[in-house]
Formats: sequence, structure tokens, C-alpha cells
Amino acid sequence: MDRILGLPAKYIQGVGAIDRIGQAASDLADSALVFADDFVRKSFEGRVSDSLKVSEVTHKWETFGGECCRSEIDRLAQNARKSQAKLVIALGGGKALDTGKAVAAELGCPFISVPTLASTDGPVTSIAVEYSEDHTHIGVMKFNCSPATVLVDTEVIAKAPVRFLVAGMGDALSTWIEARACRATGQSNFRGGGISDVALTLARSCHDTILEFGKDAVLAASEGSVTEAVERVVEANVFLSGVGVENTGVAGAHALDAAISRSTLDHSSQHGERVALGVLFQLALEEDHGMLESILPFFDDVDLPKHFSDIGAADPDLYMLAQLVMREGSPIRNLPFNLEEEKLLKALKTLVP
Repeated sequence: MDRILGLPAKYIQGVGAIDRIGQAASDLADSALVFADDFVRKSFEGRVSDSLKVSEVTHKWETFGGECCRSEIDRLAQNARKSQAKLVIALGGGKALDTGKAVAAELGCPFISVPTLASTDGPVTSIAVEYSEDHTHIGVMKFNCSPATVLVDTEVIAKAPVRFLVAGMGDALSTWIEARACRATGQSNFRGGGISDVALTLARSCHDTILEFGKDAVLAASEGSVTEAVERVVEANVFLSGVGVENTGVAGAHALDAAISRSTLDHSSQHGERVALGVLFQLALEEDHGMLESILPFFDDVDLPKHFSDIGAADPDLYMLAQLVMREGSPIRNLPFNLEEEKLLKALKTLVP
């Protein structure tokens, strides 16, 4: 199997980066469709438009409807064609950025991803999660390439509620733990190739960076400050985690996240918070007590969830969750050992205080 490594063409991160989006856009095209949800649009439309105008990029704004679903993708693609846009720019959280990937793919044009939160690793990947109009998870869309440019303004990230930064750490902590499992089983990555040593190095760097700088980043971001720790953690949450997972794979941590998302449990938790529980779940399945002992104090330091009750699920149906974890197509099968229901339930019980 060929080893395949896929990355965004350009990654830009820094204080005030959003004010330099015009240059990034003009390197790709002279006309763009720009969209964000109502809150993000009101917050950043002026700054983005001013920068695009200075760089002589004509553009049209649309308000994102809030869901990455087929009807929204089609609506935005149609509007982009009407305005003869040669570039798509999306600002916001995961659903807005995933929709941007899909719209750009429909048009066959470049995409600039502008995350306003560092809560997931989706901004850099060629993967998007598709939902129905009534917010039901449908599946994963895979595209031929990652965003042409990912532009991350760390000042914007630092001023967002710190819960989102912490959730991103939970997502990022799964990258190395799941990567090593996928490598052990010889799984292909999301690019359809073998897992390279470079991808494993990125995944491990993500893990180490979060543990080293996470606590200090939370303290700084709680005050809206951008420090070196914030810069390092944002880079890990967004870039290292994103290119790491896309070029390695997922396993037990994301299997539990998907099971919780498909269950009747409270869905107000963040993706990264659920994945953080999944990290502890996978380590329990692997019986990696050394890693568990080393990582649990960090969970306390940054207030990542350690139990179902921490995400609003005080009395979960463990048998139902076990069935969902073991559903057809679940990444739980990327773990390098056979799973028995008794072992699965034992690992889930470690998440019940």
C-alpha cells in the first residue's frame, strides 16, 4: 500500500490574521463567495470585506443557515455560480467550514477555511460531516483535497469562551492515541493510503504539545490573552490534530463520540468533550494504565470531562452505548485486538463515577 500524506496548501496563524485575508484570497482568485452564520458575520464582515477590497477581490456575502446539509450546500453553490465566484471563503465553527468544503467541491474552486474557534481539528481536513435538515447525522463526505488556505486568527480564538479551546484539546488528545492503534492494525488513512512516519510524528507532537502547554493556554485564554502557550495549543488543536487524524485514522475515542451522538443522551456537549471521554475509554480498553495515570491530572488541570455525568449524562444506558460503539462501520474495529461485550462494558463503567 502506498503511503499517502495530505495537507492544506497553506496554513496561516497569528494575531490579526483575519485582517490579512485579502492577500491570502488574492493569491487564489479575484472573486469570492463569503459566508458565516449571523453572529460571526456581524462580528467580522467589516474587517474581512475591508481586507478583500484592499486586495481587489470582489466578493458577495451570504448568511450561513447553520447546518451542513444538502439543501444549504446547494443554495450556497447556486448563489456562488450566480455571482461568478472563483473562490469560497467560510468563517465560523465546524459546520460552516464543512459546508464551505462541500460548496467549493461543487464549484471545483479553492476554499479558504477561517475557524473562529479552536474546538475541533476539522478546519484543515478534506473531510466534512453531513447532516439532514433536521440535524440528524447522515455520514462523512470526503473530498479530493484539503482547503487551499487555512487562516487562524489567534486573537479571535483567545477571545472566544475558553470551553471551546478546552474541547479542542480533548479532540487533539485523541490524535496520537488513535493513530498508534491504526498503525498497529495496518489501517489505511482517510486519504486512502498507508500511514507515514511523518503523520505519526505530527500526531505525537500534537499530544506532547497539548500536555506541555495546555494548562498555561487555558489560563491565558481565560483572560483573552494571546501567549506562546495559546499559539502552540491553537496550532495543535487545529493543524497538528487535523493533519494528524486525516493521515492516520480514528479508533476507540471517536467510536464513543459517535455512539453518544447517536444515542438519546443530552447533545449539548461539544465534540471534543465527548472525544475526551473516548480517550479514557480507549485507554481503558487497551489497559494502558500508565498512560491513564499520566493523563488524568491534565484532565483535572483544564477541566476536561472524565465521566458521563460531566457531559450531562448522569445515568447512561451502557448496554445501548456498547451496541452503538459496536455498530457496523464503527472505527472501534481499528483497535488491534478483538472486542468482547464484557470488556467493552467494563471500559464504559470506568466513565461512571
